Amino acid sequence: MIYLATFNRKSATYRARSKAKRLLFIEAGERLALAKVIALVGQLTGGDFEESSVEIIGEKAWSAAEIKHPQIKFHKIV
Repeated sequence: MIYLATFNRKSATYRARSKAKRLLFIEAGERLALAKVIALVGQLTGGDFEESSVEIIGEKAWSAAEIKHPQIKFHKIV
């Protein structure tokens, strides 16, 4: 299963560059809990994110192996 999640950065310098939410592609084998997404975002950003901004915005029964695009990076949660 592929999940799409969004979040905002916390740092003021990052906000000056972009106010758009960041998008993550996540591969998970089972139903994905928001707490696991928040933990992943924390690891990826070094804690520089607004926890309340994290949202799971979609899910599809796709396989990450079948999606080939140079600008898409999948993060796997087991």
